[in-house]
Amino acid sequence: MTSAVLTAVVTARGVPGEWVAASGILPGGLSPGGLLPSGPGVGWAVLGFGLGMLGGAAGRVLLRRLRRGTRVPPPWPDVAVGVPWAGVGGAAGAGVLPWSWAPLLLGAAWLAVVASIVDLRHHRLPDALTLPALPAALLLAVPLGVASVGRAAAGAAVLAGSYLLVHAVSPRSLGLGDVKLAAPVGALLAAASWPALLLGCALTAVVSAVMAGFVVARAVRDQREREPGVPVALPGAARSGTAEPGAPGGSSGAAGRRGGSPGAAGRRGGSPDAAGRPGGSPDAAVWRRGGGSPGPPAELPLGPPMLGSAWLVVFAAALTSGVSGAVGAVGGG
Repeated sequence: MTSAVLTAVVTARGVPGEWVAASGILPGGLSPGGLLPSGPGVGWAVLGFGLGMLGGAAGRVLLRRLRRGTRVPPPWPDVAVGVPWAGVGGAAGAGVLPWSWAPLLLGAAWLAVVASIVDLRHHRLPDALTLPALPAALLLAVPLGVASVGRAAAGAAVLAGSYLLVHAVSPRSLGLGDVKLAAPVGALLAAASWPALLLGCALTAVVSAVMAGFVVARAVRDQREREPGVPVALPGAARSGTAEPGAPGGSSGAAGRRGGSPGAAGRRGGSPDAAGRPGGSPDAAVWRRGGGSPGPPAELPLGPPMLGSAWLVVFAAALTSGVSGAVGAVGGG
């Protein structure tokens, strides 16, 4: 009875009956008590979450073994990988996402979590993660067809070339690690479509601006609380290139990526940070606390916005394949 009522309500709101059946949540998709959803979509979501937990655990082990990796306590990386894997598995199992998209989306979610952890904690992107990511992205795009693979290769060249040009003009505003990461990100976005590549870049800019505004606002608040009446010295904005000459760069600084600046030893555990903790650097302390400590200006890592935005855009493109928007067809094909 409950299933029949819910079906009538959902159908009355304009949801096609075949969508209701495929979702595995309504008729035949409710638990006997009518409280918890069941069915193929939910089963695949649970399986995806479990496999994602295993993938996240493998990522933790990999980061611990990398020469320039990091140690992350469980279960945060495991859960962070499990959630998008559950979304992909549930959507594909329910029939609203083609299974051909699953390999690319699962691999991109894993890379987004693992690479973002290192970038957020240490402001660097290890070559062991960024360099193999491009061939892996091209391989995982094979189920989408030859056209998608060719578009992915071209997208990787376009985005990486654009980032390389910015790095050549202003090395402090964009690091080589971000240039290397731009190749797989461009491949991921272009595998869906060229408009998806544009949308991914736009969303990355928006997310980066929001992060920068949050850090600046937090720095202003903290400095005003510590030193009332003293003019506020804002930390460097994300990718602003305002670091002092000779100061170590963060995730965006080329020297910080290669470990060639005086602050690189601090990033590898050679000197204590401003709070007296080993393994840090003054600008990393500014990033963690929001500003106000001596040292070079804080710089925001670009890796997490790039990877997160790309994954969201491609996931939406896979779900809405063929839907037209302001910049044309968003879906792949």
